[in-house]
Amino acid sequence: MKNKKKICIIGTTILIIALLITVDKVYESKHNLVEMLKIQDTVYVVTWEPVEKSQVVRKLGEIKQKINRYQIPDNNFESNSLNEGTPIYERKNGDEFPKSVVYKREGKLYIANQVVNRSN
Repeated sequence: MKNKKKICIIGTTILIIALLITVDKVYESKHNLVEMLKIQDTVYVVTWEPVEKSQVVRKLGEIKQKINRYQIPDNNFESNSLNEGTPIYERKNGDEFPKSVVYKREGKLYIANQVVNRSN
């Protein structure tokens, strides 16, 4: 009787651990999506890389819609991380590969770089 009870406790413990590992993996994969925005039909990855004001050419516009953080922006001036109204600027030499733009967050300027598909 004691052996059956021990086996039942061990089996239940293993099932709980397996469930926790599975839930953790699902949670991790959902939070693995990077911050993005779409400007002029190009998707950019939001970085925290600071940029000098001298790199700003002109204002392109503002984020019009903040979408779910697990989505990829489909429309221009959409972002899955930047708030509505966040200013987006053209960057000096920003048309060079990979393209880049500048965004303003918390009063500071940062770079967003073009998403590059690396298919072999």
